[in-house]
Amino acid sequence: MSVEAQRLAIQFPFSMESLPRQKKFACLSLRFGSIFAALTVILYSVVAIAQCAAALGFLPSQLNTDDVTGVAMYALIIGVTITHAVTLFLSAVMLVGALCERATLIRPWVIWMSIQVMVSILLFIFYSTMNMINHFQDGHILIYVIEFLILLVRVYMLMTVGNYYRQLVEEKGESERLVKLINSESWYNA
Repeated sequence: MSVEAQRLAIQFPFSMESLPRQKKFACLSLRFGSIFAALTVILYSVVAIAQCAAALGFLPSQLNTDDVTGVAMYALIIGVTITHAVTLFLSAVMLVGALCERATLIRPWVIWMSIQVMVSILLFIFYSTMNMINHFQDGHILIYVIEFLILLVRVYMLMTVGNYYRQLVEEKGESERLVKLINSESWYNA
């Protein structure tokens, strides 16, 4: 880690440099893990968009502006659909980046999924806390365990792709320095 990266990691503790370094996805390569994560998220996004389309079919076709609940449901479903459409697009771009080993195509997915994971963690904590305080519903503990496991899988996929992105950036930096060293006129003075 360079001195500049260490200084930035001290100032901003949630940077990629602060994460533990992963070398493998389970017992496979980070590249395979990134491809697997992209395909999994693409499948999940397609299913979620289909569910949103089905949910729109159950809402009343005439939108009344006085019905606040109906307007809120339309807004929620449209917002979730847009979120999953963006996730689908960025996952496809990340899949191309992982297959072609292009770090610049992976970066938007890492940023987008980081935001989604942070929001998911905050919503999980908020919903769990509010449910325990106000007893909204008598939910089974199994629901919380499944939600927590899904959240852990998303964090693991994010860490895998983030480490693959960092690996590609470091490899590119090394190769650029070698090319610059070889192509310079005074390479023997370097």
